[in-house]
Amino acid sequence: MRLTGRGFTLLFVGMVLIVATAVVGEPDLMWIGFLMAIMPLVGLVVVVLLSPRLHVTRHVEPQQVPIGERPRADLQIENRRSLSLTASEFRDACPGALGSAARFALAHGLGRWRQSVSYEVRADHRGHFDLGPLDVVNNDPLHLATSSWRVPGNAATLRVTPRMYPLPMPRRLIGAGSTGETTPQRIGHVGQDDVLVREHRHGDDLRRVHWRLTAKQGELMVRLEEQPWDPSVTLVIDNRSDAHLGSGPNGGMEWSISAVASIAAVLISERCRVTVVSAETEIYSPLHADAQSARDRMLGAMVDLAGSERESLISGLSNSDSIENSQSIMAALGVLSARDASILTAVGHRMQQAAALVPDPVAWGVDVTRAEAHRDACRLLATSGWMLHQYRPGESVVEAWDRLMARVEAR
Repeated sequence: MRLTGRGFTLLFVGMVLIVATAVVGEPDLMWIGFLMAIMPLVGLVVVVLLSPRLHVTRHVEPQQVPIGERPRADLQIENRRSLSLTASEFRDACPGALGSAARFALAHGLGRWRQSVSYEVRADHRGHFDLGPLDVVNNDPLHLATSSWRVPGNAATLRVTPRMYPLPMPRRLIGAGSTGETTPQRIGHVGQDDVLVREHRHGDDLRRVHWRLTAKQGELMVRLEEQPWDPSVTLVIDNRSDAHLGSGPNGGMEWSISAVASIAAVLISERCRVTVVSAETEIYSPLHADAQSARDRMLGAMVDLAGSERESLISGLSNSDSIENSQSIMAALGVLSARDASILTAVGHRMQQAAALVPDPVAWGVDVTRAEAHRDACRLLATSGWMLHQYRPGESVVEAWDRLMARVEAR
C-alpha cells in the first residue's frame, strides 16, 4: 500500500498550504490545506478497507495446440466482498515464450461482482507453459492511493506441440525388423500346445493370439509359427542448435521436429515399432501400448525436445540400441559436416532402407564454405545408399516428404 504520485503531491501541497496560512494568519485558507492533506490519507483507508476480495478461475481453450496457433485464455474474476469500491488494473503473467503479459482494467461500484475476461496467447514455441498468476493493483476513486497483491486461484497449463501433417507411407520403406525374436522360447506342454510363442506387443495381429496359453500365463501370448510381422524403424531428429537456420515456427529446427513427429505418428498408426533418436540420446522408444497412447507419448517427448550444443550426431546414434534392431532409418537433418556423413554412412550400411530430409544450403543462406561441406556430405550419403531430398525455406513438410517418397519409389 502506498500513495500515488498524485497523492504525494496533494499531501505535500496541503501541508505547505497549512504552514503558509498559519504564518500569514489566514485560518480560513488553512482548512483548505487540511482538506488537501487529508484526502490522500482517506484514499489509503479506502484501498485498505474497501479493496475487493478477489478469486480467479483460469483455463485455456484448447489446452493443447500445435505451434503457431492462437489459443484463448479465459478468466473468471470474482469479488467475494460485499462492501468494496474498486477501480483495479490487472496483469496476468505469461511466459516470455508466449508473448507479453495480458493487461486490462475493471471498474465496479459497491457490492459483489463477477467478470469474465479473455485474451489470446501466441503459441510460437513448443513446450509446457503455465499461465498466471494474476496480479492486481487497486486504486481509490481519485487515484491518490494504491494497493497491490496477487489474486489466489488456479494456474492454467498450455501444451504447445509440433505441427503435425498427414503423410502417406510407402510400404517398401518399412523394414521387416529384427527385435530379438530369432530365438524364441518354446512354451507349453508336449502336443498341440507345443508351439513357439512370446508376449503380445504393440502391432501384433490379434488373430495370432494363443488363447489357451494366454489363459495359463495370465497375459496375452502370440504364436510365432510364422515369420512375425514386427517392423522396426529408427527416426533421427537433428536438434543441434548450430545445424539449423531460422527461428520460431518457420525455423529449420521446428520444421525438422514437425517432420519427424509427423512421420512417427503415421508409422505408429501402421503398427510399426518406432524409436526416435536425437543428437544426444534416445528420446522415444516403443512400449506395449495401444497406438493412441504411443502417439501421445511420442508427441510428449517431442514437445520437450530442446536444442542441443552437440557438434555431431555420434552421441545419439551410439546410445541407441534400436540401430542394431531396425532395418529402416529416416532422418530430418540440419547442415551436415564430413563427420556427420561418415557416422550416418556407417549406420545406413546396416539398414535395408535409409532416407533423409536435409536443407538446401544455398536457399537457406549458408555461407559458402559450410555449404560446400554440406554438399560433400550429401554426396557421400547418396553414394552409400541414402535417399535424400533437400528442402527449401517455405517448402512444407508434406511437399518435401512427397518428393522424398517419389525418390524412394523410383529406386
